[in-house]
Amino acid sequence: MTPIIDANWTFAIWGIMLAIASFAIWMERTKLGATVSGVMVAIVVSILLSNFYVIPKSAPAYDVVWSYLLPMAVPLLLLKADIRQIIAETGGMLGAFFLGTLGTVVGVLIGVWLLPLGEAANQLAGIFSATYIGGSMNMAAVAGVLEVDPTLYSASVAADNVVGVLYLGVLAFMPAYQLLRRFIPSKIMQQAEQHDEQHHQGNCEVDEKTSFELLHICFALSLSLIICALGYFIAESLGIKSYAILFITAITVLIANLFAKPLQSLQGDYDLGMLFMYLFFVAIGASADVALMIDQALILALFTAIIIFFHMTIILLGGKLFKLDLAEIIIASNACAMGPATAVAMAASNRWKSLMAPSVMLGVFGYVIANFIGVSLASILA
Repeated sequence: MTPIIDANWTFAIWGIMLAIASFAIWMERTKLGATVSGVMVAIVVSILLSNFYVIPKSAPAYDVVWSYLLPMAVPLLLLKADIRQIIAETGGMLGAFFLGTLGTVVGVLIGVWLLPLGEAANQLAGIFSATYIGGSMNMAAVAGVLEVDPTLYSASVAADNVVGVLYLGVLAFMPAYQLLRRFIPSKIMQQAEQHDEQHHQGNCEVDEKTSFELLHICFALSLSLIICALGYFIAESLGIKSYAILFITAITVLIANLFAKPLQSLQGDYDLGMLFMYLFFVAIGASADVALMIDQALILALFTAIIIFFHMTIILLGGKLFKLDLAEIIIASNACAMGPATAVAMAASNRWKSLMAPSVMLGVFGYVIANFIGVSLASILA
């Protein structure tokens, strides 16, 4: 059946993609959108439009997103990844984060061993380890490197969102589990409960509007393009073009740490990177075949649940062994499995002020290392 919007109607397709991205970003600011995530909204809407033949499943516009916007998004999102600051500000949470990372890798390996994931098992190991160490951005980046089938990727995102939201609920209720608090004590929780801050919501504002600076946007785009050019040049020179995203990540982190102070003043770079990522999610969703996705999603949900189980088990047992604070463990797990946005929101909502900045730092640290771990794990299992 021919779609209403032809694949060669480039302006119309770009307009629809940006409209879907806008809707997803807006939805993330609502209670419903915050629960299911803007990423899932973007994918679901684009899946519906393509499978009801409003937009095509393949188009030159989608190729532009895959080939250019996705690589450019990585530097834009990592330009403020100051490794020294992350290590200095995270304290004991960094140890908890590494325990969570170990748990994710163990869960991935056991899931691959237990489940009949087929020929794409190594790819699934790569993208799921990336998303539960860094986040959706890393899942997308590693999927691009490994050339994961769009339908399989969409099914993976669907499974990830369902299980991820359930785990977020578990983390949110952990402070109320008295047995757990006796097993792993928390001075931070006790201090927060002893100081009833009437205006903590106003003092813990985390959703700040970003000023738009044309100079900063132009500079960030230029820097991103140059980094991508260098990354692809190095990868092609070594005969491993498909791994260019790793060199792009490494170059970005190097620049971010050599020029940490001037880059911290950039405005709009992260937001622009997120816009590119949303367009990537839209392109992914539009390319998906619903019938095949449903056929594959159930086993992927089970795979995701196994990963989360071992992540949670190892981070809690390791936290007990090394006498870490339960609040630090919860936020580190959130940052590792869900990303910095939900981690800082959880720290703020629980009045754990001392954990807010580290939660963001850990989330960014996850962005930095997840691509390397995901691609490496996929290569080893291949």
